[in-house]
Amino acid sequence: MSTTRPDSTAPPHHESLGGLPQLIRYASTYPAPRALLQALQAGPLARRGMVAGFLWILVEGTHLVSIASIGWTRDLVDRYSILPLELDISAVHSTREDRIIVDDTDDFAGTYLSALDDTFLAERFEERGARSAIASPLRHAGIVIGNLGFVTSRRWEDDDEARTLLRALGHVIGMWATHPRTGATDIPGSVSQREWSLAFTPRQKQILALAGEGLSNTEIARLLIVSNSSVKQDLHQTMRALRTHSRQDAYQRAMDLGLLH
Repeated sequence: MSTTRPDSTAPPHHESLGGLPQLIRYASTYPAPRALLQALQAGPLARRGMVAGFLWILVEGTHLVSIASIGWTRDLVDRYSILPLELDISAVHSTREDRIIVDDTDDFAGTYLSALDDTFLAERFEERGARSAIASPLRHAGIVIGNLGFVTSRRWEDDDEARTLLRALGHVIGMWATHPRTGATDIPGSVSQREWSLAFTPRQKQILALAGEGLSNTEIARLLIVSNSSVKQDLHQTMRALRTHSRQDAYQRAMDLGLLH
């Protein structure tokens, strides 16, 4: 694959887009999702300092599901592999509102990561010298089909040139993702649970809401006609994902994050 920057004899706008023509040619070979993300980091987003990123695809109109990531540790990949569209973070807002969102990482850590209790990710930002966090929609045929999220080691200049680049990338990746040969959208119809996932099932949300009202496990089990062990297991999953040690704290954090609205 070619990830070199344009020849110095290329027109000025090619240089300003930082390798977009090469990426378009590469995307037309239908590379695997992670290979495409690596090409983004080495090509169009190289001079803008991309250090880590995610590619998410919108599934069932309810969740963003990661199809590729680079630069993150396994626990963080699992943590952000499924994002319910109720979640109050930039990637979700960017997808739902079809707009580019640029955050200073200090603001991002203070606003989102503290709410999620993801102090490790905030430390990872600092360790990598991350300055900005960007969320940009992926589009195909005028419809948002996913999101590109990444962090940069230098401050993102949110000007017309940068937004033109992101919009172009959104269309290129959107066309790539929807082509059958990429396999990018071959995701099971039902979103599977993962250990740290915030993509709660309807029953988990219902149990957490009832626990927040003060009902005991036995009362919840009787009301929902399920076993006590099922209630206990679902509460444990939600508390673990929300990184809390009490039912009431889990309920409050889920409310704060918009997961129970």
